[in-house]
Amino acid sequence: DIRLSNLQSRDVAVTVAVTDFFPEFNKKNNTNYKVLPISEYKLYEIDNPQNSSTNGTLNLTIKAGKAVAQIGVEVKALNENTYPIGIKYAIPLRIVSASLPVLSNKDIIVNLSRPFKTSVVEIKQGNNFMVQLDPEIPTAEEFTIQGHFMFLNWKTIEYPWNQSLINFRGGPGSNWWYTRVNHDSFQVKDLDSDGDATLIKQEVKLNTWYQISYVYKDNNLKVYINGNLAKTFVRPNLSFVKGQGGAITVGNEGNSSSRDYRIREVRVWNKALSDSEIKDNLYLPVDPNTEGLLVYLPINKKDGFKELTKYNNTVKFGKNGKPAAQSTLKETDLTVEWTENVKFPAEGLLIEED
Repeated sequence: DIRLSNLQSRDVAVTVAVTDFFPEFNKKNNTNYKVLPISEYKLYEIDNPQNSSTNGTLNLTIKAGKAVAQIGVEVKALNENTYPIGIKYAIPLRIVSASLPVLSNKDIIVNLSRPFKTSVVEIKQGNNFMVQLDPEIPTAEEFTIQGHFMFLNWKTIEYPWNQSLINFRGGPGSNWWYTRVNHDSFQVKDLDSDGDATLIKQEVKLNTWYQISYVYKDNNLKVYINGNLAKTFVRPNLSFVKGQGGAITVGNEGNSSSRDYRIREVRVWNKALSDSEIKDNLYLPVDPNTEGLLVYLPINKKDGFKELTKYNNTVKFGKNGKPAAQSTLKETDLTVEWTENVKFPAEGLLIEED
């Protein structure tokens, strides 16, 4: 949208042009946007689709009596060999001229919701896994932990809480926390009682994808749900401690405290990701060699639960009440079910056969 400060009694001419401001923006926001070539799309005026452009510049008019004009972008189907899915292509637009001041930001980034297909796993009740961090990883006093979850059923009334998402252990000298989810809330808990202070109250739908990011810096643990900040918890003295057994556990190994769920894309970073970084990597795969990435499990049928970063992280598995940390189980001992040709982005499980 291009928005004026107030309604005008005459037409206002505006020119928008593709302008590569990504080098500065990427450095400031720790993003990795790359300009999509102009040949792959056209710009057009939504209220007047005949006004279109394929050269990266669009002239449009905000009519008298109106305060907003909308720009549409029509992108061609992108060849994944030419434009790999792991590279964040986007379109940088700038308002380069206007006959009157506008309220909109001068710079606009058009993100691409590029569809892609992968396989995802359903972990059955009473099965889980953990990742022990390489003891040589330097101490991280800020971090981000991410996972993409789909919940398939809720527990019965005798035990009100459901599946754990991420359990954090930083090692000696660090505090700890763990998570739970229910039909009406997400929870981040440590020694606090099960009260409102531990809850993010919202409806949690079954068979719906939730990308959860836990971002820690300066004693604050921020929780993002599908790229939006949901709540900030005060959680002092958290860190992954070098050489001292830092680990994350995903899910529960006991039947009484777990349910069936789907999961993909578990990541741990040694930095507090910005809002832009979280949105930038919301559902698309990332390069395992990306700077700051400590743990990366795509969790697809090809790689299974293999950890793909350069570090010597260890993936362990738990089952039937035996914690992963004390288990010698192999990946093949887990009770799981794979689903192939799952399409993203999607709200629910969307399967698209070739």
